[in-house]
Amino acid sequence: MARPYPPSTRATDADRAAVLALLDAGYADGQLDAAEHRMRAELLTDGRTLGDLDSLVEDLQDAAPPRPTTSLPPAGATPDPAARPRRFRTAAAAAAAAAVVAGIAAFWFASRGDAPALPAAPGATAVDLAALPPRVIATPDLRTAAGFAQFVDDYRAAFGDTVVDELTLFEQHGSVTLALPREPNRVLSYSYRYGFEPDRDPSTRGVDTPTVDLADVDRAGLDRILAEAPTLLNVPGGTISHLSVEPDADAGPLISVYVGNEFDESGHLTATLAGEVHRAYPFGQ
Repeated sequence: MARPYPPSTRATDADRAAVLALLDAGYADGQLDAAEHRMRAELLTDGRTLGDLDSLVEDLQDAAPPRPTTSLPPAGATPDPAARPRRFRTAAAAAAAAAVVAGIAAFWFASRGDAPALPAAPGATAVDLAALPPRVIATPDLRTAAGFAQFVDDYRAAFGDTVVDELTLFEQHGSVTLALPREPNRVLSYSYRYGFEPDRDPSTRGVDTPTVDLADVDRAGLDRILAEAPTLLNVPGGTISHLSVEPDADAGPLISVYVGNEFDESGHLTATLAGEVHRAYPFGQ
């Protein structure tokens, strides 16, 4: 019997190719628009675990990322017809989708030096990979305005809006809390690293809990306040350790920026969503 694998299991290239097929199908039938498809496909190449891959397709209809290819049924087992993907209703549709997916997947995975070449699908047009420019996908530092923008795009794709209770971002990961959809008296907490994963069970939330719309954050203002923070906080050579966005009972939604350096000198400040300093707590004062 095939063994189930936990979300932390390392994904194979075959797993990524299967999830790419689901993303392409979701784009083809209108569940994803072009921007969403492109964003998720780019995140796919950085996915390291089955949990990372599952987060990219868990909200799609009929999406069921396969188990690792090493999870095999016993020899001689009768194939289960119900296990075949339901998206491809006819042999003609399956062949067309396979040709498209094989062309895209061959381009992506051929750029990986450790990945085997994928066979061309029957009838697929040959692609001269040597003539194509290399594809390099950089993961932005989440403590920057570009990293914040990446998080907001990922959050919108995962949850359908940009409203949160609280958000904290470090260099490569973050945490966010939000109200349970259609149940404002319940709160969910997610960890974020190339995708979203619940880190604890839902808990009680006051229905009047204030929220923040991340779309209201001025990106240019955020970029400016992050650049100026070490100087404003009297932390020479300081770097941003993390930043957070949350409501304030008196001042409204605020961004908090925390700075430190190699001498254990640190300070922090709060700013409006427009990037104007609200209050500063410099080192030594």
